[in-house]
Amino acid sequence: LWTPLDAFSHVRLHLIGATLGLGVAGLSLMTVQRIRIAVLVLFVFALGTVLVAGLWPVLSQSRHVQPAAGPNETAFKLISFNSWTQHKDPKQIADFLLSEDADVVVLVEFPAVFKKVLGLLKTKFPHQHDCHGQAYCHIAILSRVPFVDAGAKSDWKGPPLAWVQFGEELGGLMLFGVHFAQPFTPNWQWSQMRALASETFRAKGPFVVVGDFNATKDSFLINAFQEFSGSLRITSLPTWPTWFFELPQIGIDHMFISNGVRPLANPTVRPNAGSDHLPIKAHLAVRTGP
Repeated sequence: LWTPLDAFSHVRLHLIGATLGLGVAGLSLMTVQRIRIAVLVLFVFALGTVLVAGLWPVLSQSRHVQPAAGPNETAFKLISFNSWTQHKDPKQIADFLLSEDADVVVLVEFPAVFKKVLGLLKTKFPHQHDCHGQAYCHIAILSRVPFVDAGAKSDWKGPPLAWVQFGEELGGLMLFGVHFAQPFTPNWQWSQMRALASETFRAKGPFVVVGDFNATKDSFLINAFQEFSGSLRITSLPTWPTWFFELPQIGIDHMFISNGVRPLANPTVRPNAGSDHLPIKAHLAVRTGP
């Protein structure tokens, strides 16, 4: 694989729509020789592509709910949210999280200047960890459940990340929050992916990796990460950009789970909370017994 080509996989559907639209418009221009018809054809294909990209993943998602957590499992709700460093009203982030019933939250693009938000959420999420002490690391993990260890990395081959490890209450689960480089730096992304996959081997039990991967489910990058880390991606919903007619077009925010963790329901996108990304919420169960 020539990695720069992987950048096109993120807009595969849009490229197909554009190609078909141009082809039909060109054909109509050659046969009917009317520019208005060609323009109308292009508009119809463009609108159709946008609607399919934004709505089909949501409408086609199965509503099947898995069995409730078993006697040897513990259920918890997890939110992953790229809160956006350019957020104009960080308090809106706090208001959103206070309205949700999440047990654990991972915030990406959450810079130190937003730290007052953590204070507003301290009562609901008393256990907090961030990587603001690391250069270029803007990730925070908030939890109702206490964790026994935590850390962060930014000056390494992998993406900026913060991690926490829970105790027996969540079966020793290790949670990673990450933020990958931009998709127009594919070689850098692949280097980050390999390093992150290796980092997951540190988990002695179940693990979950969430965050902004700046890559879609159709990319070789995402599929390679699943293979290298032995994890399973459970997300595919479009989350970015929210400013595009309030109809996000591509899904670059993901959740991966290891053996010992399973979804109790399909992940969902949550309401716009002032970011250019939509939050993702998952209801998971982790094995806590034999």
